[in-house]
Amino acid sequence: MTDVQQHAKNSTAATLARLERLSGRFPVLSSENRQHYEELLICLLEHYRPRNFLGERLIKYLADEEWETSRYKRHKILLIERRFRARLAFQAYREEAAKENKAALANKLAEHRGQFVLPEEALEGVVAEVDAMLLRPAEELEHARALEVGIVYFEHLDRLLNTAIVRRNAILAEIDRYDYSFDPAPTLTALVEEVHESGYGPQCKAQASEAHGKELPLPPLVPNQEGNA
Repeated sequence: MTDVQQHAKNSTAATLARLERLSGRFPVLSSENRQHYEELLICLLEHYRPRNFLGERLIKYLADEEWETSRYKRHKILLIERRFRARLAFQAYREEAAKENKAALANKLAEHRGQFVLPEEALEGVVAEVDAMLLRPAEELEHARALEVGIVYFEHLDRLLNTAIVRRNAILAEIDRYDYSFDPAPTLTALVEEVHESGYGPQCKAQASEAHGKELPLPPLVPNQEGNA
Protein backbone atom coordinates (compact mmCIF):
# COMPACT_ATOMS: atom_id res chain seq x y z
CA MET A 1 0.00 0.00 0.00
CA THR A 2 1.40 3.39 -1.02
CA ASP A 3 1.61 6.42 1.26
CA VAL A 4 -1.26 8.06 -0.61
CA GLN A 5 -3.50 5.00 -0.18
CA GLN A 6 -2.59 4.72 3.51
CA HIS A 7 -3.35 8.40 4.04
CA ALA A 8 -6.74 8.03 2.30
CA LYS A 9 -7.55 4.98 4.42
CA ASN A 10 -6.66 6.78 7.65
CA SER A 11 -8.69 9.82 6.59
CA THR A 12 -11.74 7.66 5.83
CA ALA A 13 -11.46 5.85 9.17
CA ALA A 14 -11.22 9.20 10.98
CA THR A 15 -14.31 10.48 9.16
CA LEU A 16 -16.34 7.37 10.08
CA ALA A 17 -15.26 7.58 13.73
CA ARG A 18 -16.16 11.29 13.92
CA LEU A 19 -19.57 10.72 12.37
CA GLU A 20 -20.42 7.91 14.76
CA ARG A 21 -19.18 9.91 17.74
CA LEU A 22 -21.03 13.14 16.91
CA SER A 23 -24.07 11.95 14.91
CA GLY A 24 -25.09 8.77 16.72
CA ARG A 25 -24.17 5.12 16.55
CA PHE A 26 -24.37 3.28 13.27
CA PRO A 27 -27.75 1.44 13.00
CA VAL A 28 -26.18 -2.01 12.72
CA LEU A 29 -27.69 -4.93 14.67
CA SER A 30 -25.56 -7.70 16.11
CA SER A 31 -26.89 -10.03 13.39
CA GLU A 32 -25.83 -7.58 10.65
CA ASN A 33 -22.45 -6.79 9.15
CA ARG A 34 -20.93 -3.48 10.24
CA GLN A 35 -18.48 -3.52 7.34
CA HIS A 36 -21.38 -3.57 4.88
CA TYR A 37 -22.84 -0.43 6.47
CA GLU A 38 -19.45 1.31 6.41
CA GLU A 39 -19.06 0.38 2.75
CA LEU A 40 -22.46 1.93 2.02
CA LEU A 41 -21.58 5.10 3.92
CA ILE A 42 -18.20 5.41 2.19
CA CYS A 43 -19.82 5.01 -1.25
CA LEU A 44 -22.28 7.81 -0.45
CA LEU A 45 -19.52 10.06 0.90
CA GLU A 46 -17.44 9.51 -2.24
CA HIS A 47 -20.44 10.24 -4.47
CA TYR A 48 -21.63 13.46 -2.78
CA ARG A 49 -18.19 14.64 -1.57
CA PRO A 50 -19.31 16.83 1.38
CA ARG A 51 -17.21 19.90 2.12
CA ASN A 52 -18.02 20.26 5.83
CA PHE A 53 -19.49 18.42 8.80
CA LEU A 54 -23.03 19.49 7.94
CA GLY A 55 -22.74 17.68 4.62
CA GLU A 56 -21.13 14.63 6.23
CA ARG A 57 -23.92 14.39 8.77
CA LEU A 58 -26.61 14.55 6.09
CA ILE A 59 -24.87 11.73 4.22
CA LYS A 60 -24.69 9.69 7.43
CA TYR A 61 -28.45 10.15 7.95
CA LEU A 62 -29.01 9.12 4.33
CA ALA A 63 -26.96 5.96 4.88
CA ASP A 64 -29.01 5.21 8.03
CA GLU A 65 -32.28 5.34 6.12
CA GLU A 66 -30.89 3.30 3.23
CA TRP A 67 -29.74 0.69 5.75
CA GLU A 68 -33.14 0.53 7.45
CA THR A 69 -34.91 0.36 4.09
CA SER A 70 -32.80 -2.66 3.14
CA ARG A 71 -33.49 -4.24 6.54
CA TYR A 72 -37.27 -3.96 6.21
CA LYS A 73 -37.16 -5.41 2.70
CA ARG A 74 -35.01 -8.29 3.95
CA HIS A 75 -37.30 -8.98 6.91
CA LYS A 76 -40.34 -9.16 4.67
CA ILE A 77 -38.67 -12.10 2.96
CA LEU A 78 -37.54 -13.60 6.25
CA LEU A 79 -41.07 -13.40 7.61
CA ILE A 80 -42.48 -15.70 4.95
CA GLU A 81 -39.56 -18.11 5.20
CA ARG A 82 -39.73 -18.16 9.00
CA ARG A 83 -43.46 -18.91 9.00
CA PHE A 84 -42.89 -21.73 6.54
CA ARG A 85 -40.09 -23.21 8.65
CA ALA A 86 -42.22 -22.95 11.78
CA ARG A 87 -45.00 -24.87 10.10
CA LEU A 88 -42.53 -27.56 9.00
CA ALA A 89 -41.18 -27.81 12.54
CA PHE A 90 -44.71 -28.23 13.93
CA GLN A 91 -45.50 -30.95 11.39
CA ALA A 92 -42.23 -32.71 12.24
CA TYR A 93 -43.04 -32.51 15.95
CA ARG A 94 -46.45 -34.08 15.41
CA GLU A 95 -44.93 -36.80 13.22
CA GLU A 96 -42.27 -37.56 15.80
CA ALA A 97 -44.82 -37.64 18.64
CA ALA A 98 -47.01 -40.03 16.67
CA LYS A 99 -44.07 -42.32 15.96
CA GLU A 100 -43.02 -42.26 19.61
CA ASN A 101 -46.53 -43.21 20.70
CA LYS A 102 -46.53 -46.09 18.24
CA ALA A 103 -43.09 -47.18 19.43
CA ALA A 104 -44.13 -47.03 23.06
CA LEU A 105 -47.19 -49.13 22.29
CA ALA A 106 -45.10 -51.65 20.34
CA ASN A 107 -42.61 -51.83 23.22
CA LYS A 108 -45.37 -52.42 25.72
CA LEU A 109 -46.91 -55.21 23.63
CA ALA A 110 -43.51 -56.83 23.19
CA GLU A 111 -42.92 -56.80 26.95
CA HIS A 112 -46.24 -58.56 27.53
CA ARG A 113 -45.17 -61.21 25.04
CA GLY A 114 -41.90 -61.78 26.88
CA GLN A 115 -39.71 -59.88 24.39
CA PHE A 116 -37.76 -56.69 25.00
CA VAL A 117 -37.32 -54.02 22.34
CA LEU A 118 -34.90 -51.12 22.83
CA PRO A 119 -36.39 -47.64 22.32
CA GLU A 120 -33.83 -46.78 19.61
CA GLU A 121 -34.83 -49.93 17.77
CA ALA A 122 -38.51 -49.06 18.00
CA LEU A 123 -37.79 -45.49 16.82
CA GLU A 124 -35.42 -46.50 14.04
CA GLY A 125 -35.78 -44.18 11.07
CA VAL A 126 -37.84 -41.52 12.90
CA VAL A 127 -34.95 -39.01 13.17
CA ALA A 128 -34.05 -39.39 9.50
CA GLU A 129 -37.67 -38.86 8.45
CA VAL A 130 -38.01 -35.76 10.62
CA ASP A 131 -34.74 -34.29 9.28
CA ALA A 132 -35.87 -34.92 5.72
CA MET A 133 -39.16 -33.18 6.46
CA LEU A 134 -37.43 -30.09 7.90
CA LEU A 135 -34.94 -29.77 5.06
CA ARG A 136 -37.25 -30.28 2.12
CA PRO A 137 -37.65 -27.30 -0.26
CA ALA A 138 -40.75 -25.16 -0.07
CA GLU A 139 -43.51 -25.03 -2.63
CA GLU A 140 -45.13 -21.76 -3.68
CA LEU A 141 -48.44 -22.67 -2.09
CA GLU A 142 -46.69 -23.22 1.23
CA HIS A 143 -45.03 -19.80 1.02
CA ALA A 144 -48.41 -18.31 0.17
CA ARG A 145 -49.88 -19.93 3.28
CA ALA A 146 -46.98 -18.55 5.34
CA LEU A 147 -47.71 -15.06 4.00
CA GLU A 148 -51.38 -15.48 4.85
CA VAL A 149 -50.51 -16.42 8.43
CA GLY A 150 -48.11 -13.48 8.86
CA ILE A 151 -49.98 -10.91 6.77
CA VAL A 152 -50.54 -8.53 9.70
CA TYR A 153 -46.87 -8.35 10.56
CA PHE A 154 -46.06 -8.11 6.83
CA GLU A 155 -48.29 -5.04 6.52
CA HIS A 156 -46.61 -3.52 9.56
CA LEU A 157 -43.21 -4.02 7.94
CA ASP A 158 -44.56 -2.42 4.79
CA ARG A 159 -45.61 0.69 6.73
CA LEU A 160 -42.19 0.91 8.36
CA LEU A 161 -40.57 0.55 4.95
CA ASN A 162 -42.69 3.33 3.42
CA THR A 163 -41.93 5.60 6.39
CA ALA A 164 -38.20 5.00 5.98
CA ILE A 165 -38.47 5.83 2.28
CA VAL A 166 -40.24 9.12 3.12
CA ARG A 167 -37.46 10.01 5.56
CA ARG A 168 -34.85 9.14 2.96
CA ASN A 169 -36.52 11.35 0.35
CA ALA A 170 -36.65 14.20 2.86
CA ILE A 171 -32.90 13.86 3.45
CA LEU A 172 -32.28 13.90 -0.31
CA ALA A 173 -34.29 17.13 -0.46
CA GLU A 174 -32.11 18.58 2.31
CA ILE A 175 -28.99 17.60 0.37
CA ASP A 176 -30.34 19.48 -2.66
CA ARG A 177 -31.20 22.44 -0.43
CA TYR A 178 -27.70 22.64 1.04
CA ASP A 179 -25.93 21.83 -2.21
CA TYR A 180 -23.21 24.36 -1.37
CA SER A 181 -22.01 21.92 1.28
CA PHE A 182 -21.04 19.41 -1.39
CA ASP A 183 -18.51 19.44 -4.19
CA PRO A 184 -20.10 19.01 -7.62
CA ALA A 185 -19.42 15.81 -9.49
CA PRO A 186 -16.34 16.16 -11.71
CA THR A 187 -17.16 16.77 -15.36
CA LEU A 188 -15.31 15.25 -18.30
CA THR A 189 -13.53 18.57 -18.90
CA ALA A 190 -12.33 18.67 -15.30
CA LEU A 191 -11.02 15.12 -15.57
CA VAL A 192 -9.15 15.94 -18.77
CA GLU A 193 -7.60 19.01 -17.16
CA GLU A 194 -6.59 16.93 -14.18
CA VAL A 195 -4.85 14.41 -16.44
CA HIS A 196 -3.03 17.22 -18.26
CA GLU A 197 -1.90 18.76 -15.00
CA SER A 198 -0.62 15.44 -13.73
CA GLY A 199 1.21 14.56 -16.95
CA TYR A 200 1.80 16.94 -19.81
CA GLY A 201 0.13 19.90 -18.18
CA PRO A 202 3.17 22.11 -17.42
CA GLN A 203 4.65 21.54 -20.88
CA CYS A 204 1.35 22.32 -22.60
CA LYS A 205 0.87 25.41 -20.48
CA ALA A 206 4.40 26.66 -21.25
CA GLN A 207 3.89 26.17 -24.97
CA ALA A 208 0.55 27.92 -24.82
CA SER A 209 2.04 30.86 -22.93
CA GLU A 210 4.92 31.12 -25.38
CA ALA A 211 2.59 31.08 -28.36
CA HIS A 212 0.37 33.63 -26.70
CA GLY A 213 3.34 35.95 -26.11
CA LYS A 214 4.49 35.88 -29.74
CA GLU A 215 2.77 37.92 -32.43
CA LEU A 216 1.78 35.80 -35.38
CA PRO A 217 2.42 37.37 -38.85
CA LEU A 218 -0.73 38.68 -40.41
CA PRO A 219 -1.48 38.12 -44.13
CA PRO A 220 -1.06 41.19 -46.36
CA LEU A 221 -4.20 43.10 -47.01
CA VAL A 222 -3.11 44.18 -50.57
CA PRO A 223 -1.79 41.88 -53.26
CA ASN A 224 1.89 42.18 -54.04
CA GLN A 225 3.39 42.94 -57.42
CA GLU A 226 3.26 39.31 -58.53
CA GLY A 227 -0.44 39.23 -57.87
CA ASN A 228 -0.22 36.99 -54.85
CA ALA A 229 -2.15 37.93 -51.80
